[in-house]
Amino acid sequence: MSLPLIVTAAAVLALPRVQYTEAQRTQQIKSLPGAPQVDFKMFSGYVNIGVRGKLFFWFVESQSATAATDPVLLWTNGGPGCSGLVGFLTENGPFRPTEKGNLTLNPTAWNTLANMVYIEQPVGVGFSVASGKLKYSDAQAAEDNLNFLKGFFKLFPQYDHNRFYLTSESYGGHYLPTLAEAIVEDGTLHSFAGFLVGNPITWLTYVNYGRYGTLYGHQLLPKPLWDAYEAAGCRSVPGLDPGTPCVNITAEMDDLTKDLDPYGLDFPKCNGSPLGSGRFERTTLARAIGRASGKPDTYPYYPSNYQPCTSDWATAYLSRKDVQAALHATPGGPTWAGNWSACANIDYSQEDVAAPMMPIYQRLLAAGLNMTIMSGDDDTVCSILGTQQFIWDLGLDVRDAWRPWYMEDGPKCPGEACKQVAGFKVQYADARTKARLSLVTVHGAGHLVPATRPAQGLEVLRQYLSGIW
Repeated sequence: MSLPLIVTAAAVLALPRVQYTEAQRTQQIKSLPGAPQVDFKMFSGYVNIGVRGKLFFWFVESQSATAATDPVLLWTNGGPGCSGLVGFLTENGPFRPTEKGNLTLNPTAWNTLANMVYIEQPVGVGFSVASGKLKYSDAQAAEDNLNFLKGFFKLFPQYDHNRFYLTSESYGGHYLPTLAEAIVEDGTLHSFAGFLVGNPITWLTYVNYGRYGTLYGHQLLPKPLWDAYEAAGCRSVPGLDPGTPCVNITAEMDDLTKDLDPYGLDFPKCNGSPLGSGRFERTTLARAIGRASGKPDTYPYYPSNYQPCTSDWATAYLSRKDVQAALHATPGGPTWAGNWSACANIDYSQEDVAAPMMPIYQRLLAAGLNMTIMSGDDDTVCSILGTQQFIWDLGLDVRDAWRPWYMEDGPKCPGEACKQVAGFKVQYADARTKARLSLVTVHGAGHLVPATRPAQGLEVLRQYLSGIW
């Protein structure tokens, strides 16, 4: 059953109305199957990005009373090669899918604070269309995403002067710094203000050490095995040469922890149960890291019955013809009837997957850009341990020393007496430009913070947009 997306009389009084042109209204989502009524407009469609094809987007207005002037955030998922609609439907979008095929409201949606633009990139991912079979790289992704942004703001010039930010997670640790640098060098997006990235992959050497160091720190590995790892120098090995002892040592570590979810150690893995926290994006990133590390099929080890439950519901929903028609999704033309997929088998440069991002962070800080890294401490694949390795090595001035941050323990227990440690934070500054780089941890969150600790993730976003973090 399709429910109309009605803007109520109360909403008209609450939200500053944005005036849309006839051309823009042709891309408005007017009736979304199985969706509850909402008081904000949504648009979807395509932006041509040049010779490589066109990118699909889903744009949702802010729910706040200042929607017309609220920031605009671009969201992309990682992979490399996973759709931003994964984030839309399973993390921080306004809806969550159900097993029955309907959508429910997400009370911690990020469009409660900002206007959100979700994209499917690189071309060939989800509903996006590639002009042919491509070998992709970080530079190509940055170029295409910059072209998308120019096209989007040309399509919706009403938002051209709103503060604009990039947001992502996981392989977004490559997508965002490279795109941010392209934006800064291009100089045409004058409202660009920085980026927020969750649990980013920054450099393969730190990723590998962070993974096994976090497992050992959680006391999931025996001391003699960890001692062997240290003695063999595995912590400084970016890839795993089959001729080194690190291959056998890490294989034993993988085998010992194979029945835990490496993206959320304290979350149950999903074997067909809605209690699980699995995602297609996870498998895709793990395989990309594995190929770049020299372990194409075994990093990290997954049980044969691994099932990403929530993503299954999102995939089923987005594969429906009535949903695709409502979203104006026609990747193969008007008669296209294919199933949507969360991640595409992109031929992505393994040299780029293994490349260090630290020099780009340093150049962005020198350019005066403010950036925040949000990191769940229950993740091993892109762990805080690995992230700290790269951040402290940048040699930045500490502006605000490492300390805990707090949140109230739910609406039933407000006030100081019920505040709990939500994580830790530290802020650095470039000595010359005073540009900020913040690390904010989220205690108990896995790789996908908005999915595993949604209220805390929303609070991090709130503080970032306010200029505090």
